[in-house]
Amino acid sequence: MPFYSIVLALLGCLLAVPSVASAQDYRVYTSVSLRDSSTPADQPADVIGRSLTIWHAGKVYDYMDGVGEVVIHDPLQTRFTILNGTHNLGCTVDFSELRHYLKTAHAKVKEIMTEEAEKGDANSERTIARMAFLLAPEFTIQFDEKNHRVVCDSPQMCYEVQCMEAPNADVAENFRNYADRAAQLNFVLHEQSLMPEARMQVNTAVAEKGWIPTRVQLSLKDSQDTKLIAEHKIQWELGSTDRTRLLEWRGLQNDSETKFVSFQEYQRSFIAAVRAKTRD
Repeated sequence: MPFYSIVLALLGCLLAVPSVASAQDYRVYTSVSLRDSSTPADQPADVIGRSLTIWHAGKVYDYMDGVGEVVIHDPLQTRFTILNGTHNLGCTVDFSELRHYLKTAHAKVKEIMTEEAEKGDANSERTIARMAFLLAPEFTIQFDEKNHRVVCDSPQMCYEVQCMEAPNADVAENFRNYADRAAQLNFVLHEQSLMPEARMQVNTAVAEKGWIPTRVQLSLKDSQDTKLIAEHKIQWELGSTDRTRLLEWRGLQNDSETKFVSFQEYQRSFIAAVRAKTRD
């Protein structure tokens, strides 16, 4: 899996944060670190990505440093708007369209599982087991009520989530709703991203307690012992810089030089840019 794809795929899984139905504005700054078997034990994990997520007027604006992409979640319009200022490209994807893409992807995964089963070797069995888990994940879930901690474990991967009490039940529930859709979008948009069902189960477990995450560690249990750690810094009000960014993003959305294309064309352009950056 290309390194840059790992960043994008797992940022999408780790950075998912809530949309709030009320008018409350706030921000989350997230850094994601990577540790694997090659990381010396006495050294900190490498920071591989950062994200700024802003809630404003019922929408969520999620911006990833280094990618130049902002994803706008609009629950009232039931769609995402994706903007890339670097390439002056944009697209929209309705939630219903997203569900259609996921249904098609699931059918394709099942076809691959059938092909792998025909090979009948040990590698194929491992591939089938992993795909079967991603389609219908089953976790052993443990809650630490006192320390606001959730562990979702399985033979394929493990999520360890440190949480805080949400200000109210709506924040926790909207967290789950947006995090679910963000995981779905990242699977469809980003090459080699993780399927969303596992993260959606984690989201549900956290929301059931009325919590929101402040730290998420995803252990992939692969041959490299890959671990990704997302640290969330939450501020319950916006600063002047945040409001300036919102104006910039809305300006980009309405700019005549921003070329809106189909979701499929945006996917092709995005993946081509990622591959070019990986080669660099």
